[in-house]
Amino acid sequence: MERYVTSRHLSWFQRRDVLYLYHDLYGFLLEMSADLKSLVDYFGDEHSAQDAAQAYSELWSQAQLGQFVGVFLQHKVLVAPEAAEIDGLADVVPIKGPWILAHRLDDGTVQTVVSRGFGKEPWAQPRLEHWDAWASELWRSIDGERTLRALALAMTEAYDGDPAQDLARAQELLAGWTHSSRQLTRTLPGPRSAMPRLPPYASSTMPYAPYGYTGLSYDDAPSDAATRDLADYHRQGIADAEAQFEELETTLSHLLSDPHPALNDLSYGQAFAGVALSQGWLATGRARVVEVGGGTGRFAVAAAEALLAKVADLHYTVVDLSPVLQAAQTERLAAAGLLGPGKPVDTRLGDAQELQQDPASVDLLISNEVIADLRIGMVTRDALNSGITDGQTDPEALELVQKYNLTTVRAPEPVPIQIGATHFIERIAAVLRPGGTAVLTEFGEPEQFPMESTQLDHGEWSVHFGHLAQVAEQVGLRASLVPVPELLGLDTSVWVLASNRTQFRNLRYLLRSVGTDLPKRALTPEQFAMACAGKLRADRLEGLQFRPIGERVMGIVPSEFKALVLQKPAA
Repeated sequence: MERYVTSRHLSWFQRRDVLYLYHDLYGFLLEMSADLKSLVDYFGDEHSAQDAAQAYSELWSQAQLGQFVGVFLQHKVLVAPEAAEIDGLADVVPIKGPWILAHRLDDGTVQTVVSRGFGKEPWAQPRLEHWDAWASELWRSIDGERTLRALALAMTEAYDGDPAQDLARAQELLAGWTHSSRQLTRTLPGPRSAMPRLPPYASSTMPYAPYGYTGLSYDDAPSDAATRDLADYHRQGIADAEAQFEELETTLSHLLSDPHPALNDLSYGQAFAGVALSQGWLATGRARVVEVGGGTGRFAVAAAEALLAKVADLHYTVVDLSPVLQAAQTERLAAAGLLGPGKPVDTRLGDAQELQQDPASVDLLISNEVIADLRIGMVTRDALNSGITDGQTDPEALELVQKYNLTTVRAPEPVPIQIGATHFIERIAAVLRPGGTAVLTEFGEPEQFPMESTQLDHGEWSVHFGHLAQVAEQVGLRASLVPVPELLGLDTSVWVLASNRTQFRNLRYLLRSVGTDLPKRALTPEQFAMACAGKLRADRLEGLQFRPIGERVMGIVPSEFKALVLQKPAA
């Protein structure tokens, strides 16, 4: 009867109640539940599968447990008690991990910047590592086709070394590079060219908190299971307006807040203003504009300046829930000469869900990438069927499903309902003048239920635009949906830096280490080269990817962003 123990090279991470098991030798990544972690921990002492079947007989059948053990053996989570685990690396094929950053120096050696995740936690901080010539040559030789044994033998021949010692050193280096604290490499069971596609673990990153970490952020803090509400985060959790969008949060409007070739050398705000005028959403005489959720104020400055060139009597109001962001908007607009006594722009604190504009007073309402932050309520199937709330159901969410007859076909369990966005649209219907227009941009789909994003320091949910259009129609608005790139006339063929948050943070850290900086924008290759400012050569950076902006820019896909255009019929 074979007996097994848990590998000594496992790291556990968590996001709320979901656990992730990362194999520090091979790079395997498994999403787990607490009961499966208990099973893995059970093999901390030597046991057989039959022992485990008896110990967990009330939880799983013997067949189920056998499947779990099989998966754990396949992924080296369980090993033979006497196994020399690191020796198993000799016959795997190393590949370089996703979104790495390596810099080749003049002497041929390599330095990397590594971090895991983001935020202020100790494990997330970038750090610079510089390798010697042998390690740098081994790194450069990784091609996704040769086993580590073959790579080590080539190093022996190049350096006239000892085969056994070189293989041992290569194994130690690969183990360090694959470790969850670096994630520079992954491993494959065979050559990459023989695989139709990479397995999911080989192309994923895992930036979550270590299991058991108690330094809770807004994103990880316990909340009512039936409600997801970020109001307190925006009121209290945003400490620095510039850092919010330069480091923590990525928005399409911020990435394009400077004039860009993909927008015919206009900024996002300038391009939007042009669309508003060309579509007839604003008259050139008197116009009242409200922007809800103004970020750092860059959009408002650009849009207001562009509109002032065409609109004789403009009044532009920026409303935000965050005092820190509102202060930044006020400062930027005042510096641009747009805010102050007799000026056309003002800012105020306010909640989108309780918008306090005068009835029928707004010609154009704009809200860029805000509605994903508004309150979500959960409704269980039982509550939908019975009409009676339970502990897992937000009563207001159930009420809105019934009030607007929102479809829940093919919905997840429990069903996420956009309470905040619904109330926002109700308020929009009240404050728009007859003939007025509102444009709400966000990421989401017309028929896909909200899905939680896991890449920010706070939880956001994608938008079910079909539900919101249904609400809009029932409160007297005409609704249409347009992809944001189409709305703005974005040239999707322009190439830009395609990154993720962790890689961009590491890249910025490297540039700062040589005395320059990198703005968080949709950088073209030429703009990126200029940002390097002669401090380092862009062609010596490994891991950077440039792609057409229509495919990816700084971790987001522009085509996933839609504009919900709401129009109030003229009287």
